[in-house]
Amino acid sequence: MNNKCGFTLIEMLIALVVTMVIMGGAYSVFNSQQRQTTIQTNVSDAQQNVRAAMDFLSRDLRMAGYDPNNSGNFGISDIKFRDIDDGDDAAGNSFIRFAWDKIDDGTGTLDPAETIDYGLVNGVTITPGITDIYFRLPNDTNQRDVLSANIIALGLAYAYDDNDDGELDSAGGNIIWAVDADNDDDWDSLNLTTGLTTELVPTLIVNTGAIRAVRIWMLAQSQAPDPRYTDTKTYIVGSHVVTPNDHFRHRLLDRTVLCRNLGL
Repeated sequence: MNNKCGFTLIEMLIALVVTMVIMGGAYSVFNSQQRQTTIQTNVSDAQQNVRAAMDFLSRDLRMAGYDPNNSGNFGISDIKFRDIDDGDDAAGNSFIRFAWDKIDDGTGTLDPAETIDYGLVNGVTITPGITDIYFRLPNDTNQRDVLSANIIALGLAYAYDDNDDGELDSAGGNIIWAVDADNDDDWDSLNLTTGLTTELVPTLIVNTGAIRAVRIWMLAQSQAPDPRYTDTKTYIVGSHVVTPNDHFRHRLLDRTVLCRNLGL
């Protein structure tokens, strides 16, 4: 009599169930690791973008006002809020224009290529619909170069020495960080915790020549959204209060730059 060996139907079903459980567990682990990798990549990209942009702006600001000939033609010249394509706009973005004697031809004359703008622009060829930080040579070729993509907010505030005594002006023992919140050429004191501004009393006219330090905030956004995550945090970016309430991840970086060529 022939003895035929094989699997029973029940044994095959048990084997199939065990295989599916193992494969389901493996897929769950793979999917979780893949998601974590994507999150870390997005966060890392955002951090690298904001650090690179901060380093560029900080480096150039430290050179603002460099003037070996003491001509007085170099320094910070414009700090109004503005949207670069729409002119002055108090509800617009933070912006700064400054110059230093980069060419250093011995004449102390401000060359068109020595003035630089920093601000935000919606670079349609880079990340349409999302602002990027750029620098521009406004008096030369109007050249714009995007330094970093996905920088959705830029904040700038200024410490000054209005009486030229070698010390930053302060109130109550704290350095005054100021902006011209209304673009009315009067300084407004910035509350670093809330982002709110109040007009200085007595009124102090903005004198960009008295600026000795610049505080910078940059808020970066991840390149890709995470559908399972919602960022409901409120970010204080200088005088800009930003609550994204979206599925992107964000990183805020701030730095104080002492303007060594402006008397500090």
